[in-house]
Amino acid sequence: MAKEQLGVLNALDVAKTQWYHFTAIVIAGMGFFTDAYDLFCISLVSKLLGRIYYTDITHPKPGTLPPNVAAAVNGVALVGTLAGQLFFGWLGDKMGRKKVYGMTLVLMVLSSIASGLSFSDHPTSVMTTLCFFRFWLGFGIGGDYPLSATIMSEYANKKTRGAFIAAVFAMQGFGILAGGIVALVVSTAFDKSFPAPTYGENRIASLPPQADFVWRIILMFGAIPAGMTYYWRMKMPETARYTALVAKNAKLAAADMSKVLQVELETEEEKVQKYTDDKSNSFGLFTKEFAKRHGWHLLGTTSTWFLLDIAFYSQNLFQKDIFTAIGWIPSAEKMNAIHEVYRIARAQTLIAMCSTVPGYWFTVALIDHMGRFAIQLMGFFFMTVFMFALAIPYHHWTLKPNRIGFVVIYSLTFFFANFGPNATTFVVPAEIFPARLRSTCHGISAAAGKAGAIVGAFGFLYAAQNKDPKKTDAGYPAGIGVKNSLIMLGVINFLGMVFTFLVPESKGKSLEELTGENEEGDEATEEQAAPTNRTVPVLNALDVAKTQWYHFTAIVIAGMGFFTDAYDLFCISLVTKLLGRIYYQQHGSANPGSLPSNVSAAVNGVAFCGTLSGQLFFGWLGDKLGRKRVYGMVLMVMVLCSIASGLSFGKQPKAVISTLCFFRFWLGFGIGGDYPLSATIMSEYANKKTRGAFIAAVFAMQGFGILAGGMVAIIVSAVFKELYPAPSFAADPAASIFPQADYAWRIILMFGAIPALLTYYWRAKMPETARYTALVAKNAKQAAADMSKVLQVDVEAEPVKTEERSQPGRNDFGLFSKAFLRRHGLHLLGTTSTWFLLDIAFYSQNLFQKDIFSAIGWIPKANTMSAMEEVFRISRAQTLIALCSTVPGYWFTVAFIDKIGRFTIQLMGFFFMTVFMFALAIPYHHWTLKANRIGFVVMYSLTFFFANFGPNATTFVVPAEIFPARLRSTCHGISAAAGKAGAIVGAFGFQYAEKVIGVKNTLIILGVVNFLGLLLTFLVPESKGKSLEEMSGEGEEENGTETQSSQQA
Repeated sequence: MAKEQLGVLNALDVAKTQWYHFTAIVIAGMGFFTDAYDLFCISLVSKLLGRIYYTDITHPKPGTLPPNVAAAVNGVALVGTLAGQLFFGWLGDKMGRKKVYGMTLVLMVLSSIASGLSFSDHPTSVMTTLCFFRFWLGFGIGGDYPLSATIMSEYANKKTRGAFIAAVFAMQGFGILAGGIVALVVSTAFDKSFPAPTYGENRIASLPPQADFVWRIILMFGAIPAGMTYYWRMKMPETARYTALVAKNAKLAAADMSKVLQVELETEEEKVQKYTDDKSNSFGLFTKEFAKRHGWHLLGTTSTWFLLDIAFYSQNLFQKDIFTAIGWIPSAEKMNAIHEVYRIARAQTLIAMCSTVPGYWFTVALIDHMGRFAIQLMGFFFMTVFMFALAIPYHHWTLKPNRIGFVVIYSLTFFFANFGPNATTFVVPAEIFPARLRSTCHGISAAAGKAGAIVGAFGFLYAAQNKDPKKTDAGYPAGIGVKNSLIMLGVINFLGMVFTFLVPESKGKSLEELTGENEEGDEATEEQAAPTNRTVPVLNALDVAKTQWYHFTAIVIAGMGFFTDAYDLFCISLVTKLLGRIYYQQHGSANPGSLPSNVSAAVNGVAFCGTLSGQLFFGWLGDKLGRKRVYGMVLMVMVLCSIASGLSFGKQPKAVISTLCFFRFWLGFGIGGDYPLSATIMSEYANKKTRGAFIAAVFAMQGFGILAGGMVAIIVSAVFKELYPAPSFAADPAASIFPQADYAWRIILMFGAIPALLTYYWRAKMPETARYTALVAKNAKQAAADMSKVLQVDVEAEPVKTEERSQPGRNDFGLFSKAFLRRHGLHLLGTTSTWFLLDIAFYSQNLFQKDIFSAIGWIPKANTMSAMEEVFRISRAQTLIALCSTVPGYWFTVAFIDKIGRFTIQLMGFFFMTVFMFALAIPYHHWTLKANRIGFVVMYSLTFFFANFGPNATTFVVPAEIFPARLRSTCHGISAAAGKAGAIVGAFGFQYAEKVIGVKNTLIILGVVNFLGLLLTFLVPESKGKSLEEMSGEGEEENGTETQSSQQA
């Protein structure tokens, strides 16, 4: 059972963002600015150190640090950091955060200066001294990790705590950027003051004596920002959580926070005593109780940070070697010593500016919206993807024309490290452990990270060496090569993604909630869901019901409709080329016949016109007559029109196509009704914990429908090819199309009737949803009886409450009323606009992907194939895309929608659709080259993956959750109809746009469309974990206040 929160801690938790928050961010953040500067600036000068102290002018290449020296210089600060994290983390819990905070800063300032003053002219002495001081520099930096994170977490309010801690860590980005800029300024100044030839031109003169000052100035500069913040660190009061919960001084905690918050706070000494005397809050780090409560959490934070830092530091410390390997930095003998520093610094500055800094601040902006878990999982996922994208075609990236592509993808790995686990691994350990162990546990987690950094810093030097011993750097044994090293890092990132599941979500919770410090006894008791006037018992029973067999039955019954919808809508794209050959072949033409542009637009788009009409009509009818009554109608329309489409009659092309368009309009009309009804039924049957996954699972059957369309077309075309062998059009135009081919497209279209027909009986047996029966039909008794059978429990009817909820003035506003506009107007604008924009992009790609594949040469030219061969090739391409991206994307949404939320998935999906669309469009000519076709397919598949693990699923889910029961189906129908309006724009517009402005410019337009979808996503509310009545406000009076019965409860 939870104790009452201490007043001083509650005041911190609910405090509005104030000036002291930003002061704390700057004071703590300048330490991290210095940390990053000092840790990463060594990578800018290690080449210079090699030239100064290890050059042999008899060799054709300038000197480099021997392997053992390079490993020591690069890694010794990390060893010191690891030791400092453990020591100062422990000390911060023993002596207090503030007392230790100044020590670490002084140590960093002194060691930064001493590193630059490393004495002696002898290489061994200089390197030994440098390593000695960099160890102690690292030791001071190590203390800054647990102390800064803990102080910021204990000062912050719970609403924006993640952003504040992440903002402290984000100062690392500016530290890395500053390192590059300082190195640029210093090297430029010295290069101009002391001009020198390249090493190849004059080996001795290429290294001016003054170069020895360059590295010293760059290293010593790190002392300045640290020294500037010492005074302000000393003025900060101790955190209230340490003072109250660890030092047990309630009076001082209240006094300190009264000054900070500028409010009067009660001392509450008795409460503090009760907290601290409780045995449940006194266990130590090495106890069974800690292992039981926080053991998995500590394993999660240590393992993910360890794995992240292997990848992050191996890239960051040695990115100069990667840039040299791909030719972005010239070979060493083509530069003088100081100019080499300039080139390396410029490369690091570019990476920091384009990916490192933005990545950190993306995390700051979104961590309290998306949550820590979602950002970390997403970051590891994309680091894995991009690492393999660099590694597998590595030779491709070494070619001169492709270097910019390498830099872009390499930058994206950094972006997603920083908009991902590099930030979240720092944030979470400062939130989830008890106050008396918080700094210690953060130190342990951070030390595990630095152990990973050491593995990366030492291991990458050897691993990345060429497999051929003759091609390795001086003094190094043969390694596994850059390509295999990058593959290893990809595997490491994947393991980080797996271990992320051990880390709890801390968004929006107080530190004491997360740590269990405000719980009585050994275990917290779970609060039972209590019915209120917001949900009558039958609805509450649905909301809290465990996942049962009837949920899966409902998914299959509704999902088979969507299987049919997708099959019917997309299978037309597989046969339009065949229709052109059969009905529009011109005698004597060098190319097979194709549908005229107006006919093609009609055949492809008419079903969408029908769907749009059906969504509006059946959506409205579902709210008027009930979901169940209308549900069977739409299925019968789909079955009959699927069969009729395949039987389209007439000998003249115009007659066949006209008949086909007529029946496909009514097929679309039936499909349109399935959208609002299936979504509404599933949302009203589901429990609130997994409702998103259930609705998304219904929609995900679309993926199998698209896949089935491709597979049916492959089978039918393969059978016809076998039965009726035919030459290519070029070999024999007349024989390339045989009369029996007319049956192929008809069979493919008619097959869609089978799955729909199979589910008709089960749809007819489903009871009406309880929410419609109780809230719209106002029959509480029937609703309770129906749900008692479904849930197999006794459910109370409570007709009085139902009647009370239905009184005039309560929840009776219509769609075109001011009350609806005020409550749901922006929501409806959000759901309609995002679905409209999504479907422009989604359907324009999906319907015409065969044209894109033809344009880049993945499907041969039409005249080199027979009619059936063309159907087979197009179907195979669609099946591959569905299998690799469409189906996985849908089911990723099902798996994660109730964990990371609808808003996060939709925002992420639109973002990556934008990125990948521009990545396809801008270098479009590059993708048309034969050698790059696989790359195109991968990028194209990723746009589909993020459409489906993104807005294509969430735009379907959310409108079924956020509107009142009496308008739910209508509003979903309106939102879906807006989507189909977008699909019509895509289906009709893409044909003309491609011819007028080309594929490249069309893809750019689609990228802009996706970006607009990202912006308008901010109008859509998050519905994760809330009941439908909470979302729709159906338990509130029209003025937004709770009802009297609720207030009395």
